[in-house]
Amino acid sequence: MLLFMASAQGQNLKINSIFKKYGKLKGSTMVILSGEAVQNYRLSLYRSITLRYEAPLSDDLQQCLNADKEQARKIKEVISNGIIRSGYYQLPDEGKKMNRYILFKIGDDQQATLIYMEGDLKSEELINKLFVRE
Repeated sequence: MLLFMASAQGQNLKINSIFKKYGKLKGSTMVILSGEAVQNYRLSLYRSITLRYEAPLSDDLQQCLNADKEQARKIKEVISNGIIRSGYYQLPDEGKKMNRYILFKIGDDQQATLIYMEGDLKSEELINKLFVRE
């Protein structure tokens, strides 16, 4: 199953190493959803990890985000003192006609959350689901 997810996410994403390296670390929470669990959101894959934002993770995470965002369209990004505090990026579809997103945020409690999603969901729809209250 992990092999399938790595290929589904594209081998070229640096953030894959964050999920692999820190996903089973004590104190981290990793969630992987696919199939029926995410179909109502028009997604085929959802992967997130939440953990304490401290070294060496902080350096690894910033390097991976900086590398991956080079190929992405920045939708929203907050940088403070040279550190990405939050980011919302749309990656190229790699010819699969599938939208791919990276979301990242460091909370006030120094918990970092990294999310990777792919599916049919358009950027505007994702923004509405995440940020617009009904």
